[in-house]
Amino acid sequence: MQTLTVDGQDLIANEISGANLEEILLSLLEHPSTNGRVITAVTINGEPYSEEVPHAAIEIGRNTIESLSLHTLTLEDLGLNFLKTGPTYLETLLSALPKIVESFRIGDEQEANEHFLNFLESLHLLMTLLEQTRQILGLWQGGDDSNASSLNQYLDSLVEILNNLIGLQEQKDWIYLADVLEYDLQDSLRKLAVLLSTLCRGGH
Repeated sequence: MQTLTVDGQDLIANEISGANLEEILLSLLEHPSTNGRVITAVTINGEPYSEEVPHAAIEIGRNTIESLSLHTLTLEDLGLNFLKTGPTYLETLLSALPKIVESFRIGDEQEANEHFLNFLESLHLLMTLLEQTRQILGLWQGGDDSNASSLNQYLDSLVEILNNLIGLQEQKDWIYLADVLEYDLQDSLRKLAVLLSTLCRGGH
């Protein structure tokens, strides 16, 4: 590895240990330049890199890396970025609901369940990011913040709706499941998008 940069700052590549990309990245996370930060983008030999499967970076040997460039964010910036992008992510989820609902109502169970499972994975990711943001920014810790209180309520509501949906899927009650998706979940996600936007505008 000949060149190594982190957020535009050149580092001495030989000072970073690791026989493969995963080990190099772990070593970099302990370097002062990335202290308390999260790696958000990796470029290898001028090409963007993304890990398709866990630990795939082990397969990229150090000797194949001529240049490595990283972009990082502080945990706080990462949380703020989620507040900004969360509403857009929610709109993407909402746009997928009508097709799932229609498929369940017309009895196309195979297609409906396939899209429904993908939808649940995306929604679970959203809720995970929301919880991480809560911890990072210290949001929803109580007090008199009505927006924070509402967000807590909607997060609890989402968990309840999800449990209901999973139960209905197990019972194969497709019509009732479609109703919960169209009315309960859709309404909750729209209100959550508004609240995230409000929190973002509020300077969190």
